[in-house]
Amino acid sequence: MAEPNEASSAELDRHDIHVDASHAQSLFSVPVAIVQTATAAGYGLWMVLGASLALALYPDGRGEVLVPLAIGLVLASTGLLATCLRLRFAPAWHGWNPVKRMMPTPEGLVAMGNYLPMLALAGLARGGNDFWATRLAGGVLTLCSLATLVYTARAAMRPLTPALAVIANVTPLGRTVSAALAGGLWFWLCLATQAPAALGDPWRMVLLGVALAAGVAEGARWRALRRVAAERGVEARVVGGRWGLSLLGSRFGVAALSVGLPCVLLVAHGQHDLPWLLAGVGTLSCAVGQCLEQRLYGMAYLAVAAE
Repeated sequence: MAEPNEASSAELDRHDIHVDASHAQSLFSVPVAIVQTATAAGYGLWMVLGASLALALYPDGRGEVLVPLAIGLVLASTGLLATCLRLRFAPAWHGWNPVKRMMPTPEGLVAMGNYLPMLALAGLARGGNDFWATRLAGGVLTLCSLATLVYTARAAMRPLTPALAVIANVTPLGRTVSAALAGGLWFWLCLATQAPAALGDPWRMVLLGVALAAGVAEGARWRALRRVAAERGVEARVVGGRWGLSLLGSRFGVAALSVGLPCVLLVAHGQHDLPWLLAGVGTLSCAVGQCLEQRLYGMAYLAVAAE
C-alpha cells in the first residue's frame, strides 16, 4: 500500500502532466508555432540591426536601414495583428487584447516599447549612419528587443513546468538564441541584396557561433523530453523502437533545416556569385526548420504525456 505522501506526490505529478498537456495543445499548434517563430525573428532582426548601428558597423544608406526595419516590423507584429483580427488561436497578445482592454499588460507594454526606437531609427535614417543619435537609437532598439525576448519568455514560463518550458523553447536563453539566429539570417539576406561587400568574415563567424548555441539549445530540449519520458516510464520508447527511431530521424532532419543548412550556406557565401540566393535559401530553411521543430517537440511531448 502506498504511503500518503507518495500518493499525494503521484497525484500532483498527474495534475502537472494534465495541466501541461492542456497548455501544450495551444503552445504547439501550427498557427502559434508560425507566429512565435515570426515574432522572435522580428525581434532578433531588430536586435542585430540595432547592435550593428550602435557599433558603427553598418553601411551607410537610407534604404539599408529602412528595409530591415520594415521586415522586422512585419515579423514582430504578427502576434498583435492576429489578436486584433480576433483569430481563434490568438485570443490575447502577451495577455492583452487591444479590442477589449485599453491598458496593456506589463509584457505587452515592454513589447510595444520596441516601436519607439524603431520609429526613431526610421526618422534618423538619412544616408549616413555614424550620427550619434542614430547610434544611440540603435543601441536602445537592441536593448528593447533583448528585454522583450527575456521578459515575455519569463512570463510564458510561469504556468509551465520547467521541463515543458524547455521543450516549448520559451526559456529566456532558448528564445533569445533562436531569435538571434533567425534575425541574423534575415539581416544577412538584407545585406546580401543591398550591400554584399559589408558581409565580412568576422560577421559570418559570429552568426556561426550563434548557430552553434542554437544547436546546444536544441540538445537541451531533447534532454528535457527524455527526462519527461523517464518520469513517465517510457524513455525506451523515445530512444528506441520504430517510434523512437522516427522521432530521432525527424529531430536531425529539422535540425539540419534550422541550423545545418544555413551554416553550410554561410560558409559558402564568399565562393558564390549570387549571395542573395544563398541568404534567401538559408533564411527560409531556418524559418521552416524552427516551425517544424516546434511541432515535432510538441507532438512528441503530447505523445509522452498521454502514456
